[in-house]
Amino acid sequence: MTLLTGISTSVIDRTGISRLPRSWLIGAGYLALYLLLYWVTYLEPLAHTGITPWNPNTGVAVALLLTRREHWAPPLVALGIFTGEMLVDVSPPLWWVLALTSTYLAAVYTGAAWLLRRRGFDQPIETPAAAAWFACVSALASGTAAAGYVGILVGTTQVSAHETLAGIGRYWIGDFSGIIALTPILLLRINRQVLWKELSRNPGELVLQIISAAIAVGLTFALAATHDVRLFYPLFAPVTWIALRYGVPGAMISFSLVQTTLVVALELTPGSIPLFDVQFPLLSLGITALFLGALASQRETALRQMRHQDGALQRSMRFATAGQLASALAHELNQPMTALTSYVRAAELMAEQLALGGERLADTLHKASTQASRATAVLRRLREFYRGETARLEPTDAVAVVMRVALRLQERMRRSAVEFDLRHGDEVPSIMVDSTQLEIVIHNLLTNSLDAFDVFPAPTERLRRVEIAVEVRGENVLIAVDDSGPGIGPDLATRLFEPFVTSKPSGMGLGLSLSRTLLRHQGGDLWSELSRLGGARFVVRLSTREMPQTAL
Repeated sequence: MTLLTGISTSVIDRTGISRLPRSWLIGAGYLALYLLLYWVTYLEPLAHTGITPWNPNTGVAVALLLTRREHWAPPLVALGIFTGEMLVDVSPPLWWVLALTSTYLAAVYTGAAWLLRRRGFDQPIETPAAAAWFACVSALASGTAAAGYVGILVGTTQVSAHETLAGIGRYWIGDFSGIIALTPILLLRINRQVLWKELSRNPGELVLQIISAAIAVGLTFALAATHDVRLFYPLFAPVTWIALRYGVPGAMISFSLVQTTLVVALELTPGSIPLFDVQFPLLSLGITALFLGALASQRETALRQMRHQDGALQRSMRFATAGQLASALAHELNQPMTALTSYVRAAELMAEQLALGGERLADTLHKASTQASRATAVLRRLREFYRGETARLEPTDAVAVVMRVALRLQERMRRSAVEFDLRHGDEVPSIMVDSTQLEIVIHNLLTNSLDAFDVFPAPTERLRRVEIAVEVRGENVLIAVDDSGPGIGPDLATRLFEPFVTSKPSGMGLGLSLSRTLLRHQGGDLWSELSRLGGARFVVRLSTREMPQTAL
């Protein structure tokens, strides 16, 4: 569905047939569910009213108003109330009275939904504070709705004045109980995998809970003929147990089931107590279950955050240790590498004085000198980075950097039978970047591709290929490294850039994390995308204009 200036446009399927907008489907589904619940729970009503012991349909209306902010939601709620009373009530009031009460009730619950949304209650309830706020607003809204509804009926002589207080109390508790029971359930966002994992964690306990629920149902029907409401309180034990174990979802689902079972048992058992006599005990159970579930959900959230923070702390400590190690290595190896560069350069000068046969020796020594100089530069840049110094940004030719790194890995690609292709436009602007750090990043990405071919060989019929594409995107230059290797496993896809996460048997898992950190330190970024070649694809983004630098 597309929303443009408040107007819903229809969706056209592949056959060209116009389908209904999603808002229409939601509205139709809401009306169907609302009317079904209204009809099913229309038990022992007061004459000429919609006052019944339990109104779960009100919970559906509040959930719609909380989750759908479109302008059509309040009128739809009013239409549902009007239609329900007109079609289901045995002796409904006059149509204009129904229109007045429906508009009033929709306005009250729209205001309550607006107030709840301001406190973030379009999301699941997970804390006792949120449960308290939700319960207070629901109680106030249902009380206001009950008072206005009964007042309108009394004022239009649909209900006698001596029934005012009883009508307000019963309508208030019925609506309040329906909101408490059903609205939190409809706000849930259930992850099936997480739910199944939670249920299968302790199957023995789950079996005991099912058995206790079955016993509770049996006791409900056995005790339904009694006239002592106190005998029903032991039935609340399974709800308490489930609420403490599964939080708000388990609490409200189990409460709704107990409430439904109790209402059905009392209604189907001749001579049982009136449903209105168990209104308040059921409401007390609902509020208790909501608070216990919220307390259990808060505890589970706190434990989950503690585990996450503990894992993050462990990774940070390992990363800090790696940083200290890198800084120490850079410090200790700096002088030996400088000396090595000097010796190789001296040997290169002496080789130039030899006969023609020494050309290969001179060329080899020149390559060794270049690599030693590069190693010195890399160590120096890493040392500066871990000391918190800013990057040395300078205009850099991205294509030239990629070509330098590819040339250094050319021999390895030849040995591994890997085809390499570099694609770029005619005019790629200079980027503001630390060229040495960019070389480190490109080198990491290319060696990762080559390592993937060596460690996890693909089927023989699959061509080994690595492509690097350099393209201009606005004020940015994108460098995409794509390969036809085995790709990234689903278990690593969401943790690729975390320190010490790797699929290599002997890898440390620092390359991608360090590469992204280096790039973001100078205004760039690094991410993963779907590969065109079927393997792994990483994209480097760098700016063509100078970015403000901040020390780590």
